[in-house]
Amino acid sequence: MKKALFLLAALSAVMISSCGRDQYRIHGRVTSNDLEGVQIFLVPLGHETAEYVDSVHIRNHEFFFSGDEQRMCEIRLSKYERDKGQNLLVVTEPGDIYVTIGPDSSGGGTPQNDSLQVWKDLTIQRNQVFGPLYDAGLKAQADSVHQLYKERTWQMARSMGEDSTLGEFLLGLFPLPRE
Repeated sequence: MKKALFLLAALSAVMISSCGRDQYRIHGRVTSNDLEGVQIFLVPLGHETAEYVDSVHIRNHEFFFSGDEQRMCEIRLSKYERDKGQNLLVVTEPGDIYVTIGPDSSGGGTPQNDSLQVWKDLTIQRNQVFGPLYDAGLKAQADSVHQLYKERTWQMARSMGEDSTLGEFLLGLFPLPRE
């Protein structure tokens, strides 16, 4: 009997400890002092109806989301507060994800979110170079910059796994050319 109770207790402990392993935990902070008590949203891309959207209120410059479904989401403020923080794409993958919502929002902490931040920075760099070239009528140079950006995006999708949440998202933006 004691062996059975010990085995049951050990099995329960393993089950309880494994429950949190597949969960994402988004630890967020905001940089604006004007957001105390404001609602912030976790919006799954492609499922932007109320039944899929999660929301919490910001307290002491912080917010927290958790769950167990892996997908591409956007963290955003309400339309009335969007001037106080840039929307941020995140992958709700298992682990601790750390985000800052402000004029230049950022995130990381898990493999796909670290890569997503690299891709965001790459996108900003591409836009800073592409726009002026295109506006100056230097279409060939602008197209070259864009092609390098697409190739780096494909490389990132392949390295993360084309069937990963981030890989599928990136390849949805820039499908691989048919060979």
